[in-house]
Amino acid sequence: MSVLLQLALRNVFRNKRRTGITFFSIVSGMVGMIVFGGFVSYTFWGLRESTIHTQVGHIQIYKKGYSEQGVAQPSLFLLEHTDTLFRSLRAIKSIQVATSRLSAAALLSTGEKTVSCKIIGVDPKEDASFSSFETVVYGSQLGPNSPEDGGVIGIELMHALGKKVGDYLTVLSTTKEGMLNAIEFKIIGVSQTGSQEYDSVFVKLPLKKVQSLLGTQGVEKIVLLLNKTSDMEHVLVQLTPLLEQKENPIEYKTWQELSPFYGKVVNIYKGIFKLVTTIIGTIILLGVTNTMSMSIFERVREIGTLRAMGTSRQAILSLFILEGFLLGSIGGILGVLVSVIVAKLINISGGIAVSAPPGMSKGYTAFIWTPFSLLSFSFLFIVLVTTLSSLYPAYRASRLRIVEALAYH
Repeated sequence: MSVLLQLALRNVFRNKRRTGITFFSIVSGMVGMIVFGGFVSYTFWGLRESTIHTQVGHIQIYKKGYSEQGVAQPSLFLLEHTDTLFRSLRAIKSIQVATSRLSAAALLSTGEKTVSCKIIGVDPKEDASFSSFETVVYGSQLGPNSPEDGGVIGIELMHALGKKVGDYLTVLSTTKEGMLNAIEFKIIGVSQTGSQEYDSVFVKLPLKKVQSLLGTQGVEKIVLLLNKTSDMEHVLVQLTPLLEQKENPIEYKTWQELSPFYGKVVNIYKGIFKLVTTIIGTIILLGVTNTMSMSIFERVREIGTLRAMGTSRQAILSLFILEGFLLGSIGGILGVLVSVIVAKLINISGGIAVSAPPGMSKGYTAFIWTPFSLLSFSFLFIVLVTTLSSLYPAYRASRLRIVEALAYH
């Protein structure tokens, strides 16, 4: 086997010009595949983290039964007396933040205009962790030092109302008992999450203020933010014992369940990536097949000589398959190195400006993220394609007749 490997390596570099062109096609294909894959990987990460940090968190905990009936009757499925539950949650080391939220549909009025909105009651001390992906366009975010009557609204909602930071708005909703109630708050900040739909409805207020509006001391849900998204499975296992506690039975949903839009975007991009990979693979397959076929035509008498010296058909077959494997391996290594360099150059130059996707209110700057999984997949894919492309030429070479091969001119 070592002799065949040495022969294959020599044969790969026998015709340096043709081998160089083959390597160029492999490297070019890999650069296209890895750079596009890196763009997709960064897009997935950015969309995932912005969704988690601006809207849903990693995990949301509700009173048991909320998923089935809570949307229609939210007041009947509020979590109360959550001190024990919070102590259990904060004992889980992978949880960075556990905070209460209370939301409701409401009407927002300036006195002249009235629009529908979604009020979200948050703990100002913990909200900073969930606002890291929001852009404060005007004013400031809710925080420990914010005024008790302060609130933050979405930028699209600000445009619809024609108001600015420092103005007062009135929120009208119904209490837990079904009575009308209203509160007034001062706009201390205008925020942009990137989701046009969300930015046109959300009003963020201190939790206690929303509780007073709705006439309750309960909360709709507890939102968990983890240290890392990869900690999800570990945390879910530790949540299981809490699900059936008698005094306060709960249920939960993960961010994937709460963000169907993310899944749709992932499926679209994965489909495009598969198409790009298929096209690149086909081009490389045809290119290497052509290179190997030309090599056979140039080495017919050599193959006949090897067969006349007793070399088996299996050895000839293995020789050409090894050449295809080496072309893929060497070209793949070069492709990975060049792709990483190209990705770093793009990132250093400031990334790629992407216009606002459908449903988003602003564009973003994309960078090329090259995780090991993408690099290893691209390398193995290229090696597989080049090895497969050598099968037919190798079979043809192994089937040559000795007499005809020796007489070939």
